Amino acid sequence: MIGRYFRGLFHATVDGWNRFWFSAADPASLAVIRISIGLLLVYSHAIWALNSGSFFGADAWLNVDAGSAIQADGYLVSALWWADGSPTTIAIVHGVALVNALLLTFGLWSRVAAPVAFLLTASFANRNPAALYGFDQVLGFATLYLCVNPGHGWLSIDRWREFKRREKFAGSHAVRDSEIVVSRPSVSANIATRLIQLHLCLIYLVAGLAKLKGAAWWSGVAFWGAIGNLEYQTLDMTWLVDWPMVVSLLTMSALAWEISYAALVWNRWTRPIVLAFGVMVHAGIAVCFGMMTFGMAMIVVNVAFVSPGVIRSLFERKDVDPWTEALQRSSSQQFSKAPTKAAPVGIALHQADDSLEREPVGATS
Repeated sequence: MIGRYFRGLFHATVDGWNRFWFSAADPASLAVIRISIGLLLVYSHAIWALNSGSFFGADAWLNVDAGSAIQADGYLVSALWWADGSPTTIAIVHGVALVNALLLTFGLWSRVAAPVAFLLTASFANRNPAALYGFDQVLGFATLYLCVNPGHGWLSIDRWREFKRREKFAGSHAVRDSEIVVSRPSVSANIATRLIQLHLCLIYLVAGLAKLKGAAWWSGVAFWGAIGNLEYQTLDMTWLVDWPMVVSLLTMSALAWEISYAALVWNRWTRPIVLAFGVMVHAGIAVCFGMMTFGMAMIVVNVAFVSPGVIRSLFERKDVDPWTEALQRSSSQQFSKAPTKAAPVGIALHQADDSLEREPVGATS
């Protein structure tokens, strides 16, 4: 009996692990993250370019030698180190970064754009660590996990091109619509989503536990320290000095949310509450403390916990994807209802895909 219990426990653990990591997932949430992160990258690189000489030039606030000395014990690389302060070379790097960010945003050549976006984000951060903030760190880990799957299976030019290619290929075959349309769920999309989710849990848990070291958080006045700091003050909230109970409540609520995030966000009943509170926290940081880009970036990566079905419902008013619907309308005139060549064509189409993207024919999102 004991042996049977442990064998069952072992098999249940393995099955749960495999379902968590290797089940197919809809890339809709990743698509929203890809587009949003791409736009934030465009903004980030544009800002860098506006004052490039001060950040990365030969006479920058932190020159190449100083930056290298600060990071001498690390395993860091940067494409800007080899620029050696050359304005022309740095301008070229800026141009490549901006174009690549646009490619990622629109989902064109996404498999290449995502790794390049990560390498360039790391390059800019490593060249000038004195200007490295939470916003850049969020962009760094988001682009890293988008390398696994950039969410280009939806709302992307890559998806549209694939659709047109398959539609053209199927023009000379008698196949059903479901064999022409690419199946959306994929294992790589699930892995990328899980990595973002786990990284978020780690960020919030470590941040919350670190706050427990400070007496201001235990006493409930930490929130006032942020409100009263004129350096970060974009919205005057100092009137809360007359409401100490509100300050204490906000402090304790934020602390409890950060520490409990890693546990409560996985439960489908508590997840909406956790995510809603997270949006309020980061929106408050953005509006009240001037950290607009950081607040937006954190809200974006939290989309990894939003159900793809909810995401799709915001964009698709019908049960059928517009491209699929268009194909079905045209296929009624072009294709036979009986798939006389369905099996060979289905095999050929699946062999053209990445092995991680293979899905059973007819899978629905």
